[in-house]
Amino acid sequence: MITIISGKYKGQKLVDVNSPQVRPTLARVKKSLMQIIEPFEGKTVLDLFSGIGNLGIEAISRGAADVTFVERDINVYQLLQKNINKICPDDNATLYKMDVRQFFLKNKRSYDIIIADPPYGLFEFDFIRDSIKDILSNKGIFCMEMELTKLVRDDIRIKKYGRTQVVFWRAES
Repeated sequence: MITIISGKYKGQKLVDVNSPQVRPTLARVKKSLMQIIEPFEGKTVLDLFSGIGNLGIEAISRGAADVTFVERDINVYQLLQKNINKICPDDNATLYKMDVRQFFLKNKRSYDIIIADPPYGLFEFDFIRDSIKDILSNKGIFCMEMELTKLVRDDIRIKKYGRTQVVFWRAES
């Protein structure tokens, strides 16, 4: 069972999906990721490849002003809706049922924090980073959970957790 770790919804349990295509972020990875990108108070957050909302709802719980969720799978999207309605129905959550590439073409907003947890092996860090450059606020932070991969760059921070890594990149002014 996936649980909200911290904030106003601490302890709330998310409706989970039993699908090999959905790989929720492990609790220890989520805790570390959230602590690295805090604070969330008053920030706008974009949760790409949202799944059931594990990361975005955690951001809401920790004080994000609003979170935009993007999930393309209809069954997973319906669980995401259930989780939003169950845990944080009165918070500013916007849901899009579409592929992230479609979202990049339609979106006109900018965000302070962008989180991506794509299916392993389908999207490269540089592709997502290049796609979000224009919608990440000045000094905003982008983080992406991905399969352990060798990335050699001076402008990123990498935290490793077994066969998973989270890559952090901050937009410059």
